[in-house]
Amino acid sequence: MKIIFFGNPEFCLLPLLSLYNSDNDLLSVVTNIDRKSGRGLKLTSTPVKQKALELNIPIIETDNVNSEFFFNKLNNINVDLFVVVAFSMLPENIINIPKYGSVNIHPSLLPRYRGSSPIQYALLNGDKDTGVSIISLNSKIDAGGILGQEKMTIPDYANFGYMYQELSLLGAELLIKVISNIKNNKSKLEIQNETLKTLAPKIKKEQYKINWSKPLEQILNQIKAFDPMPGAYAIFKNKRIKLFGAKKEEGNYLPYADPGCLFFKEDILLIKTITGYISVTHVHLEGKKIVNSKDFIKTLNNKEYLLD
Repeated sequence: MKIIFFGNPEFCLLPLLSLYNSDNDLLSVVTNIDRKSGRGLKLTSTPVKQKALELNIPIIETDNVNSEFFFNKLNNINVDLFVVVAFSMLPENIINIPKYGSVNIHPSLLPRYRGSSPIQYALLNGDKDTGVSIISLNSKIDAGGILGQEKMTIPDYANFGYMYQELSLLGAELLIKVISNIKNNKSKLEIQNETLKTLAPKIKKEQYKINWSKPLEQILNQIKAFDPMPGAYAIFKNKRIKLFGAKKEEGNYLPYADPGCLFFKEDILLIKTITGYISVTHVHLEGKKIVNSKDFIKTLNNKEYLLD
């Protein structure tokens, strides 16, 4: 099967490697052009471009998927399938170029969590399971027929970083099975049930701010959903403090303290909520480097602080 792979972030790397190591013919990789990023505004390549260079895979770069030039370049390649992972929404004329159309890996059990942030919403909502879906691309967001799905349990300790890696791996393994089915005419297309769809739109900045009047489980889910990036935060001494490695702690340490009270017990950094206590393993105070909680405790003069 002659394939062109579309992708940008690190989530794409395991599916890309899976294709590279398969018996399929990986013709090229499509990714965004280099962009300025960081404090020095240095030109930075996408993780997919970096990996393609390492593997000597031909690269097609674009900043406009709707351009006539981009369409003509792809249309002139004899290709069986486009595999799209974490890339821009493609126009229909691009989707339909390959002999077998285009497929997409989406990290949720569609029609649950259509949109750009399915992993975060699964964690924010405290879901017990999630998975990956491979769908046939069409002109609607994440609405194509399902070609394959794999389910996984979300462990209690899981955060965004863990789920990002696990779902990338799950998608990489499922991709090869789906491509094999397409190649051998064994594909079964399951139409999504529109009445069961839920959405996972782009995360807004205000969703990172912790509200200490919420129950413990909601705060715990919020910290996990944005750990290790970009980090859920509170306000400590008029500065943002991001919290990582959160878990529930049993006990009744400061029964009369207000929710949001930060304190320490020996070398454990604790925060009170309205329904219990959480601990965190690392903190990132605005303007400082991320540190483990034991080192942060050493900088505290008092035993109790109120987070906003």
